[in-house]
Amino acid sequence: MDYFYKMYYNIGSIEDRNKIAINRYNYDSAIKTGLKIKPIDQPKIFELFYVPTNNTINLIEKVMSYDKELDEKFDILPGVAKKKFMIEIIADELYSTNELEGVKSSRKEIAESTKFIMSNKKPKNKRFHSMIASYLELINENLEYPKSAGDYRKIYDNITSGEIKEGEIPDGKIFRKDINYVYKNGKQIHRGVYPESSIIEKIEDLIKFMNKKDDELNYLLRIAIGHCYFGYIHPFYDGNGRTGRFISSLYLREKFSLMTTLLLSRGCNINRTEYLRIFDVTNKIVSSGELNYFVDKFLETIIAGQEDLLTRLNEKIYLLDMAYEKIQNDENIETEEELDVMFALIQDHYFSLDSKGMTVKDMVEVLQNSTVTVRKKLKAMEGKGLIKRIKSNPLVYILPDEYLENE
Repeated sequence: MDYFYKMYYNIGSIEDRNKIAINRYNYDSAIKTGLKIKPIDQPKIFELFYVPTNNTINLIEKVMSYDKELDEKFDILPGVAKKKFMIEIIADELYSTNELEGVKSSRKEIAESTKFIMSNKKPKNKRFHSMIASYLELINENLEYPKSAGDYRKIYDNITSGEIKEGEIPDGKIFRKDINYVYKNGKQIHRGVYPESSIIEKIEDLIKFMNKKDDELNYLLRIAIGHCYFGYIHPFYDGNGRTGRFISSLYLREKFSLMTTLLLSRGCNINRTEYLRIFDVTNKIVSSGELNYFVDKFLETIIAGQEDLLTRLNEKIYLLDMAYEKIQNDENIETEEELDVMFALIQDHYFSLDSKGMTVKDMVEVLQNSTVTVRKKLKAMEGKGLIKRIKSNPLVYILPDEYLENE
């Protein structure tokens, strides 16, 4: 089935366009959402609807297949690799969601803060602290779905803390008080819902839609449609994208793996031009409320993130396997403990976003031995040239650069 927006201007008269739009809306298979939009600069109000197609079904199956594959591959990772990779994908996701809105950040900066917060330490750099903490709460399934307009504001505050300019902080009871516009190439393409009472009303409609329990609408499609409608409402002056992507990830966490939950912004960044365009097209009269284009492209965005992450994960696993084979055949490695140390440092090398080595405390956790015993073991291995000390207080070790490069 062709997307209606592609047909719109090829249909001769406005009367015929309206007739075809109504026919599509009234298809027996069409799913009405109860969510209404008013495209900019025209009087009509449309109810958002979706018509099931084989293409969408295939995309859903692909998302689920990749999700299973990602989950299985992540699950078999050894301990150090799993922890380091989790930090990497959190940093990637937060970096991507920031970049989509022009917020300057770095993966290393976010990864460093994530390590501290995961270890229950105060990060040296407090920037993004609240945002990282929110994603960690999401990962640990400590967050509930938003049940009120106030819950949306709390999520927004945590996700954007310290990153909103003074003049763009919400000035209404919960959301923004004034009109907000979205521009593209200097042209106004969308006007967020206004006034605040209408924003609250639309958010409450969205909550009912998202938390409705029925089998009529696939769970992934519900997330896609909710993502679209939140973007349409645009309840804040700034930070709508970051907030919307976090909320969609919160719903993904319910039925999908951690890997898929933490790659939505990555996929949006990969498909950046298309991702931004689907909001523009769906909010226009050319779509007349039809969601098929948005839904399909949203699913393709998730798939893009999954494919990118799978490629990266497969490469790391391959390198890890090759390196493990090397240390197993290394005659200089004489004990199981030495093998464990080398394998832990190899995992750190390949799975850290910015490998800075492992401390004695890290190795105590790996070897499950006393600090004194571990210190002696590491010193002996350093003497044999197997590992390299890069810091003395605290002691930090890495693999020598040449170890993995030499035959």
